Amino acid sequence: MPGTIIKQLREKRGLKQEAVAIEMGISQAAYSKIENNLTELTVRHCKILSRIFGENVYDYFSDDFEIHRLKKRRMAEEAVSMAS
Repeated sequence: MPGTIIKQLREKRGLKQEAVAIEMGISQAAYSKIENNLTELTVRHCKILSRIFGENVYDYFSDDFEIHRLKKRRMAEEAVSMAS
């Protein structure tokens, strides 16, 4: 699971959730949801985490892992619901 990988990378660097959350511009609670796989990772999240951790987080994900841009996905979901 991607959140588990993110948690391992954070702990490997000795960082606290709060410190990473501040760097990401989100709350500690929101960051915790990422690590617990309650919130999907976005491209933006991965770019920021790669900068924070000093390495490409994408390298740790399996080849079948998909990252979605939330804005585009929300727009697609709204279009489907409007068509129903």
